Amino acid sequence: MKQWICTVLAMIVLLVACKKDNEQVPLVAAIEGDQFEILAGDSISFRDISTGQASRWKWTFEGGTPASSELSSPTVTYTSPGTYKVTLEVSNQNESNSITKDGFVTVGYNQISANFSADKTIIQQGESVQFTDLTTGIPESWQWEFIHETQGALYTSTEQNPLIQFDEPGIYTVKLKASNPEFEGEKTVAEMVEVIDPSFVSAGFAAAAHSTYTGGSITFEDQSLGNVQTRAWTFEGGNPATSSDANPVVSYAVPGRYKVSLTVSNTENSSDKVEEQYILVVPGDQLAAYFPFDGSAVDAGPDAIPVILTGTPAFTGTDRNNKTGFAASFDGASGVAVQSQTILNLGTGDFSVTGWLKASSSSRMMVWQESGKNGSNDNQSWLRMGDNSTDRQLRFNTEAPGGGSILNMGNEGKLNTDQWIHFTCVRSGTKMMVYVNGTKVKEMTTPNIRNVTGNQAFKIAMQEGATSFNNFFTGQLDDFMIYRKALSEVEIQELIAL
Repeated sequence: MKQWICTVLAMIVLLVACKKDNEQVPLVAAIEGDQFEILAGDSISFRDISTGQASRWKWTFEGGTPASSELSSPTVTYTSPGTYKVTLEVSNQNESNSITKDGFVTVGYNQISANFSADKTIIQQGESVQFTDLTTGIPESWQWEFIHETQGALYTSTEQNPLIQFDEPGIYTVKLKASNPEFEGEKTVAEMVEVIDPSFVSAGFAAAAHSTYTGGSITFEDQSLGNVQTRAWTFEGGNPATSSDANPVVSYAVPGRYKVSLTVSNTENSSDKVEEQYILVVPGDQLAAYFPFDGSAVDAGPDAIPVILTGTPAFTGTDRNNKTGFAASFDGASGVAVQSQTILNLGTGDFSVTGWLKASSSSRMMVWQESGKNGSNDNQSWLRMGDNSTDRQLRFNTEAPGGGSILNMGNEGKLNTDQWIHFTCVRSGTKMMVYVNGTKVKEMTTPNIRNVTGNQAFKIAMQEGATSFNNFFTGQLDDFMIYRKALSEVEIQELIAL
């Protein structure tokens, strides 16, 4: 009897358990959140919060990217303003359920940032320019104005990317006002487009350099505006003396300052440009290096020796002829190191170092130095200012391990007058000479010829020591030259006259 009762109870428990297993939670689709408000270009991460045991998801996103997804939590981007519905269908092997939320996502407009570009900005009369709208913020309308410098807005457009034909010569300012239903932005580019009359022509040119040496050459570039059909160059002192090329190369054989002229023309008009004393040509015989300092520290001599700048020398100074950008300015913490070359190892041969200087400082400062980083008795030569204010206002040194010779100058060597002064240091055999403005101010004879060969950099406007540079020059330098010969007084005066 007891055994029968136990069996019945077990069957009842089993029936109850089976009934509970068959009672599943209903599958009801649901999406997290009540409503989303975003700006165009933003994204939303959706999340399924359905009840029941979903094993498959099918999302549909009106206006979204992607437009559909089978992920449980997809991320969707909306790029166009508007109000959009979202649908989610969830399912398993036994059932499915769906939900649609109308107006669930609201996408608003962004701020407008107007911008544009043009495929060209200088055209002939009657040509067209393609403008491209680069505005951000989803603009829906565009108002373009093309404003002539004297006649006002001659052309307008409401296209997004207008192609505008310009029939009236002149300078045009371009204005774009872009907007959407919520925001507006504006951009103006002054004097953006130049429309040239086909008969217009205006001569202009430039030169790759303004200084060279006898035997050197310079490349010229025609920079004329307008409709150039013919050109006629004239190069005073040059070879060729004339040219019709756009970018002629001209060599010079005789020292001097030379005029350059260019005439450009078409069937309707012509235009001339003339530059007096535009090119400076210095004597090239035995020229080792030449630094005109015309906008840079480039060596314009025959070897184009590389240089390394220390500090920040400027090449925008006004030279002795009142031309801006044709002199080097040194601030007391900068200089030029000229790479060691065989031609600059002066040895026991004759040499001359010459140039123009403008300074007012009474500080001790080096104008130039060849070698010398190893200190006293190094194979070196230099010109230094301001060792004192009496008998050593200027010192010219040649030195070697066997001894040194220093030519000391007092007031006769005073260079810190805040005026442009020409200086020349000459070594001719055992003679050392210094010229100021073409006049010999001091001379000495050395016991022997000092061997100035240090295989080190030639320094301009600074002195080199064992570990660093010092005695920096403060002032301006111009047309700095190194010759492997002793310049005569006549040759020095000819340099001054250039």
